[in-house]
Amino acid sequence: MQHHSSQKRQLIVRFLVYGLMTTSVVVIVSILMLVILGYSFNRTDGRIEQGGLLQFATTPSGARVTLDEAALPARTPTKSSVSASSHAVKMELADYRAWHKTANVRAGSIVWLSYARLIPNEVKTESLRDFPTLTGALASSDRKWMLLQTEAGSSSMLLANLQNKAVEYTTLTLPNDILTAAASEAPSTISLETWSGDNRFALLKRTYDTSKVEWLILDRADPTKSVNVTTSFGVDASKVIFGDNNGRTLFIRTDDIVRKVNLDDQTLSRPLVTNVDDFSVFKDETVVYSTKLDATEKRHVGYVREDMKAPQTIETYDNDGLQLRMAFGEYYGVRYVAIVHGTSLDILKGTLPHDADKGELTVVSKQTVPGDVQKLGITRSGRFVVAQSPDSHLVYDIELRRADETKFTKPTTAARELHWLDDYVLWSDRGDMLRFLEFDGANQQDIMPVAEGFSVTLSSDNKYVYGIVRTDKGFALSRGTLILN
Repeated sequence: MQHHSSQKRQLIVRFLVYGLMTTSVVVIVSILMLVILGYSFNRTDGRIEQGGLLQFATTPSGARVTLDEAALPARTPTKSSVSASSHAVKMELADYRAWHKTANVRAGSIVWLSYARLIPNEVKTESLRDFPTLTGALASSDRKWMLLQTEAGSSSMLLANLQNKAVEYTTLTLPNDILTAAASEAPSTISLETWSGDNRFALLKRTYDTSKVEWLILDRADPTKSVNVTTSFGVDASKVIFGDNNGRTLFIRTDDIVRKVNLDDQTLSRPLVTNVDDFSVFKDETVVYSTKLDATEKRHVGYVREDMKAPQTIETYDNDGLQLRMAFGEYYGVRYVAIVHGTSLDILKGTLPHDADKGELTVVSKQTVPGDVQKLGITRSGRFVVAQSPDSHLVYDIELRRADETKFTKPTTAARELHWLDDYVLWSDRGDMLRFLEFDGANQQDIMPVAEGFSVTLSSDNKYVYGIVRTDKGFALSRGTLILN
C-alpha cells in the first residue's frame, strides 16, 4: 500500500516538474519572440510596447553615436533597439564634421542609417593634371574611368584610369572612316552622353554642319571597333539610350517612333511604339513611354517590350496641355509606377496590364510636385521616386513612405539631371562648388570647388573624390581626400 502511494507521489511530482519546465520554456520562448519583434516594457505607463531597431554605419567607420542625447557604448557599425517614435541621432568622428538625422521609427520596423558619409573638417585637394581647354568629362558608374574631352570637335579624347592613386591616361581616337565628312566649315562638336552598363562603351553625340547629328559608340577597350549608329543603320535619331548592360543593345527614337538596335546582329527592330513624346528604358528591355496627342485627342502612358504583340497603356489623359511623364521601378520584387500629370505625382504598385490581363495597380501615395518636372525617375535601388524641377526636387521614399522636397539656393548655368554619388547621396556643382546632400536634403556639405557642368566621382574605396576645377591655366583634374589616414 505504501509502495503504491509512493509511486503516485512520484507521478504527481514528475507531472508538476514537467509542467513547470514546459511552462518555463513557453514563457522564455514567448519573451524571446517579443524581444525579437521589438517589444519592451515601458516603465512610464507600465505597458509592453513594440518598438523598432536602428542600424548605424558610417564611411569611414568608428564614429561615436549619440541617440536622443545618450551616447551608445559601441561605435559604428552598431545598432540599438528603440521605441516607436522620432529619435535624434548624431554621429561624430575626430577631425570630421558631425552627422545629424531625425529618424522616425515605426513599430516592428528596422531603420537603416547606414549611408552616413562623414566629411573631413578640411577637405585637402590636389591638382592631378592641367588642361588649357576642356569641354567634357564623363565618369563611369563603376568609379574606374573618366573620359576627358579637351577639344569639342576633336575625335581624340583622354581616358583617365582612376583605379590607382597614380592616375594613368590613355588617348582614345575615333576612326576617321566612321565620321561623316562635313559639307561646311561650321565647327563640329562631340558631346559625351553616357556610359553603357558594363562601362566599356561610351555614347557620343556629334553635331556637324550646324544642325546635323550623328550618334557614335566609343569602345574604350578597342577604339578601332567604335560604331557610327546613324550611318550604320540609316537612322536619324533624336534620342538614343543604352539597353542591356553589355552596351550592345540600343533604343532609339526617330521622329516619334521607338525601335531597338542590336549592334552585334546589325539589326533594327520593327517600330515598338509610335507617336512617342518621350521614353526611358527599364531593366534593359522595357520601353516606358508617354505619347503625343492621338487622333482622339488623348495622351497615354504605357510600356512595351520587343516580345510583346502591342504596347500596353497604363493610363489615358485628355488634351489638357499638362506635362505627362512616367517611370518604372522595382523594390524587393514589387513593381512600382510613378506618373506625373501636371503638378500631381501618383505612385502605384502591383502588376502591370499585359494582353488580356488588365493587371492590378493600386495607389501608394499622391504628391504635389514642384513646378515643371524636367526628369521623373526611380533610382536603381528602387527605393526612391525622384521628380526633378529646375531649382528643386522631390524625393518619395518607398520604404519610409514619406516625401521630402529640397530647394537649391544657388543658380545653375544650365539645366542638368540630378547626380547620385551612391544609392543615398546626391551631388551638386551649382555655383562651381561641389556639394553633397542626402536623398531627403539632410546633411548638405560643401566639399571643394569644381567647374560646373563636368562629372564628379568617388574612388572605388571611397577615399577620394575626383572633379574638374578652373585654374589660371584653364582647367585641371582635381582630387579631394575624404578619408583621412
